[in-house]
Amino acid sequence: MLARVSAPMSTSVRARDGANGCSKFSRGDARALRVNGARSARQTFARSRVRVMPSAASDASLGTLYDVPVSNNGARVRLTARWLGLDGRIDVVDPNKAFEKGIKDAAYARVNPQLKMPTLVLASGTCLPESEVICSYLRDVADAVAVAECTPVSAEARANAALATRVHDVYLGPIQGAMYRGPMDRQTRATQIAEIKRQLDVLEEVAGRTSGDFIAGATRSCADAAIFPTLVFCDFLLPKYFGWREAFGPNLRRAYEAMMRDAAGKQTYDEVRGGLEAWEKAGRFEKVGVISDVLDASFKWSF
Repeated sequence: MLARVSAPMSTSVRARDGANGCSKFSRGDARALRVNGARSARQTFARSRVRVMPSAASDASLGTLYDVPVSNNGARVRLTARWLGLDGRIDVVDPNKAFEKGIKDAAYARVNPQLKMPTLVLASGTCLPESEVICSYLRDVADAVAVAECTPVSAEARANAALATRVHDVYLGPIQGAMYRGPMDRQTRATQIAEIKRQLDVLEEVAGRTSGDFIAGATRSCADAAIFPTLVFCDFLLPKYFGWREAFGPNLRRAYEAMMRDAAGKQTYDEVRGGLEAWEKAGRFEKVGVISDVLDASFKWSF
């Protein structure tokens, strides 16, 4: 059933996602979309991806995911696994428990030379670091129908999902630590907080291109899996510690609330939010200098 999570805040992964924002339809699929509507097109798309697998494979372990509940990149993988129905085939293990020095341990470096999380070690022994690489693998081994259910129907919506994911990974992800890491040069923190605002505005525009509850329209997608956990960080930290009136705009808020209504999304939210609250209780934001930095009124912190 549910995968065990060996972590300080024990968590489990129950899946059901898909969402390859870049999947393509054939000409026949396009004709099905025009003639039969979105539902028929999704069914056609799913049939085109059907893989015949031995029944025993459906219960076989995929491997071990090294991750912690608070990790937004790890949350992206856990959410994808829940949506895809693969959670019961993944064991989630806290590397701080599995390795003497956690992700800084030499043994973990053999698993992930970048010394980061998450990392999926497959049952074959192959190590897959990087959250989007892991999610891509999960989409490839998942049931085609589950993948289709989380893939936007139109080419434009799929492109928007891919764009939002790319903006998040390339421009927002590398600077998100300004909200919670340190000690950090004060000017650097202020500059990156301002850039977080700019990138959230970019994502706000992309999320408003297509009507529907989610970032890329009516269908939850890879973009929601990637961005929602980071928005949990923003929603918790930016108003409370940096004085923002709103962490993000109405388009992202609409998608955020849609994810909160999604069972797997809410479970993932609880894990990430619980981790942030544990950081707060442990005095992290005082220790890393966020509190003292924001008291310096010579820099702009609130947007």
